[in-house]
Formats: sequence, structure tokens, C-alpha cells
Amino acid sequence: MPRRFRKGRPRTARAFSMVEMLVVMVIAVILVALLLPALWRLQAGAQSAKCQSLLRQIGVALTTYSADHEGALPKVYDSKTQLFWFHQLMGGATGSDGAYLNWRQVLICPGSKGRASMFTPPRVVGYGMLDAYLWYPTTHRSQEEPRLMLKIRKLAEWPLIMDANYPAVYSLDNPVEGAATDSRFDARHNHCANILMADGHIEQAAYGDKQWNQGNLNKNIQ
Repeated sequence: MPRRFRKGRPRTARAFSMVEMLVVMVIAVILVALLLPALWRLQAGAQSAKCQSLLRQIGVALTTYSADHEGALPKVYDSKTQLFWFHQLMGGATGSDGAYLNWRQVLICPGSKGRASMFTPPRVVGYGMLDAYLWYPTTHRSQEEPRLMLKIRKLAEWPLIMDANYPAVYSLDNPVEGAATDSRFDARHNHCANILMADGHIEQAAYGDKQWNQGNLNKNIQ
């Protein structure tokens, strides 16, 4: 009898045993545990790179503003108008013609949790502007005093805009995580903050870094 006509017991598919399924699940969990940190690092690196790109755009806007205002920067906070530096770059409270930033999302770091809200409270941005020589060496300088970049001798050593949870930063004497939001940066990129320096380059700093205390910074002012 030809082989194709032989009858026999039908072949059935072999099922996975419980032990084999558990082994597969354990292997999958291990692979995920190994891959997640690498994926997190890639995402964090991409966010930090985008943040640095945004800071450079802000730096260009500040440079243009300064050139149009005889070397002066926007006021960190104008007590008369109650506007911060970024409002002035955006054209004031109404966004008038001649603004130096025309896209509010530039002001939101991808590592921060807020959304840009320019002209109505709450005034949420992802960056803060340093105004350390507002308070030093005198006890109190007027907030209406122009911030002249011409005063700073060593622009490469002066932090200007940084990852922060408050738009004005008045001191970096002790920038620890528990410090007031107007006295520290926000180390949100793998425990580091991106800092736009006054000469346009980007540096990173971690909580506890004290190289930018007011005494050192004001030695570089005429």
C-alpha cells in the first residue's frame, strides 16, 4: 500500500509547559530591565540636546535685544510693568511688533513639566535668568537699573539663562535642590542643569556646584 494511503495516529502540536512559559517570561523581564536604562539615557540625552538648542535660540534673541538697546539686557523683572525678561523678548504684554522671540515654546525645556504661558498668570517657563549683581556688593540695587553686558569682563564665566523653576534667579551661592526656586538652577538632565553662558556657550552644573557665587561673579564686573 502506498505510503500516502497509510492510516496512523494524527500528529498533534506539542503545547508549552508551564515551566517553559515561566522561563520565557523571566527572559523577557530581564531583557526589558536591561533595555530600559539604555532607552532612558537616550531619551534624556535627546531632551538635553534639545534644551541646549533652545537656550542658544534664547541667547541669539538676547544678543539682538542687547544690540538694539545700547548693550543692555532685558530687566530680569520689571516691577513697574510686572513683566519678566522673557515677556520683553516676546514684545511685552501684548506681543507687539519687533519681538525678539516669536515662539513661546522656545521657553519651555523638554525636561520641565510646565507649559509656556506668556502674558497671563501663572507665568510658566522652563528657564530662569540670573541677576546676581542686583544684590551684590551693595545691600540692594534698584531693579530698574539697566543690565549692561558691557560691565561683565569675562562673559565666558557668567551664567545667564539656565534650567530653572522660576524665571528670575537672584543667587547661585548655594544651588542645592532644597534651595528656594529663585536661588538655584533645576538639575533636570541626568542630575545636571544646562546653563547658557553670557558668551553663548553651554555648560552643565549639578546641585552643590558653587563656582558662580555672587562674590566671584562680581569680581568680573567693572
